[in-house]
Amino acid sequence: MALPKVYNWLAIRADLKRLSERFPGEFETWQLIGGAACWFYRAYLERTNDPDFRVPKYTAVEEQIWLSKDIDFMGMMPEEAAAFFGSPCKPETHTITYEGMEIDFLEEGLRLTPQEVSASAREIRTSEFVFYAIEAALLYDEKFMLLKLKDRPQDRLHCELLAEFLKFEFCHEVENPPALNSRKWLGRAKVVKTANLDFFQTDARLTRRLIPAIAKLNAPEHRGVKHWAKHHLTGFTE
Repeated sequence: MALPKVYNWLAIRADLKRLSERFPGEFETWQLIGGAACWFYRAYLERTNDPDFRVPKYTAVEEQIWLSKDIDFMGMMPEEAAAFFGSPCKPETHTITYEGMEIDFLEEGLRLTPQEVSASAREIRTSEFVFYAIEAALLYDEKFMLLKLKDRPQDRLHCELLAEFLKFEFCHEVENPPALNSRKWLGRAKVVKTANLDFFQTDARLTRRLIPAIAKLNAPEHRGVKHWAKHHLTGFTE
């Protein structure tokens, strides 16, 4: 059996650009999920150069595990996708081959539903095209739950990366009050804590930055975040 195509973020980005050019209108209704979306969040975190939350250092073996063999989407039923691309879904990989790309459309995940993925998808604007990626908190929830069922090494690496990204984002957003959307912040926090009850309690880097930043919030629209911190951040006081 042929080895899977080796991917990294630049390769995935090039394929996304090609799909956006081939299928304008349709492409914007698909949401990037799975390992390819993890690659996006890895690239994003790497660019932030945050002093506390960084992309882990991977061994050569781990990098091979990290690599995705396909690009996963939601936004179309698998049978519809096969007809749309004019290529059968291969039973051994569940992917569709199109112009050398291996593309997979997931009907639903262990926890993911098309409705919630679509409703919360992030719009990503590059200099050349626009695409939509699954919300990081939802993807973390899915990966964390998958690890409880089967210990696949790629899921563990992806889950650890998403945790670092989310910790960065939770801190970065409360440290920048003018741009803070409390409703979205609290929604992501609820998803993450539902998946992992200890998420906000076991990392000193996270609490060290969240507690003083949330304590400084004084706008009326941020009261919900402060109320949340009273109940979920040990050591938080106003």
